[in-house]
Amino acid sequence: MEKVKTIALENLDLSLETYFGSLTPQKKDFSATHLRVKGYCDPLFKVESLLNVCILALDNPNSGNHTAIVEPDVYILSVLEMAAQLIPFEEAEFLDEVREHVWSEKER
Repeated sequence: MEKVKTIALENLDLSLETYFGSLTPQKKDFSATHLRVKGYCDPLFKVESLLNVCILALDNPNSGNHTAIVEPDVYILSVLEMAAQLIPFEEAEFLDEVREHVWSEKER
């Protein structure tokens, strides 16, 4: 059986301002450049939603009217699907957990 790897955050010297500056704490959640989010995973879900809307928009019958590019829908769909797969959800979940732990330690 494979061991689960863990880290002890007590051994890390984490500067909250340096490493956790992308999200600004609000009363109930966080904001990222004028976009209110609940954590690191939330903006990634929003990006994924934008990509999925673009993928769905490719079903538009007029999207193939590019004479210089053969089958543009195939290229667009391929790039959008790849972009959706590149979103680091697992890393964002880790950052959310680290942030919670670091902030709770700071409040003690």
